Amino acid sequence: MVVKPNSGSQGVGVEIVYTRPDFYKAMRAIFRKDRVGLVQRPVRGRDFRLVVLDTKVVSAYERIPLSVIGDGRRSIARLLADKQQAFVSAKRDTQVRRDDPRIKRKLAHDGLRTASVPKRGVQVYLLDNANLSAGGDAIDVTNRVHPSFRDLAVRLTADMGLRLCGVDLMVDGDIAASADRYWVLEINAAPGLDHYVSGGEKQECIVEGLYLQVLRHLDR
Repeated sequence: MVVKPNSGSQGVGVEIVYTRPDFYKAMRAIFRKDRVGLVQRPVRGRDFRLVVLDTKVVSAYERIPLSVIGDGRRSIARLLADKQQAFVSAKRDTQVRRDDPRIKRKLAHDGLRTASVPKRGVQVYLLDNANLSAGGDAIDVTNRVHPSFRDLAVRLTADMGLRLCGVDLMVDGDIAASADRYWVLEINAAPGLDHYVSGGEKQECIVEGLYLQVLRHLDR
């Protein structure tokens, strides 16, 4: 099941647990910071965020959870340290807690440890949540979103009485196909785009343009 604090942001405290002891550990950690914890059935699929401004989807990207890719030489701990250094080099302010107990529990569930050395090309996921602020990666899909998903995101934004909104969806399939099987994970009234810049100069220009769009629209 998925456990998460009722308040907070950026995926802090969100975890999939598989055993009763892990459930109690996760909930105790939540209750140290929050009076309410949420327990939900997990859904499987691909994680997307659609950013809506008034009646238009201005940005969409697939979110990939924090992961490392093996090279047959370095341990998971070393790969993660190098990934953190890459964040710094890219001027991305993400700080991954390498001692995060969720990482240890997820690796243990997959029969791994931080000292394990993944084979070349093997992708090892370290967290279950795909938040970019937790070290996840973003893949731009703005031009691939099916009209049915665009309409859904715009309608949800209007129903919530918002003008700027991040609609998080778990899709069983591809965002380019019609909206047949999906789950709405979250409606975010303050979607940040900062981490999206880390994709490179092209994405940086897109983000600058999006923020200008937002400011112009909200000035009306």
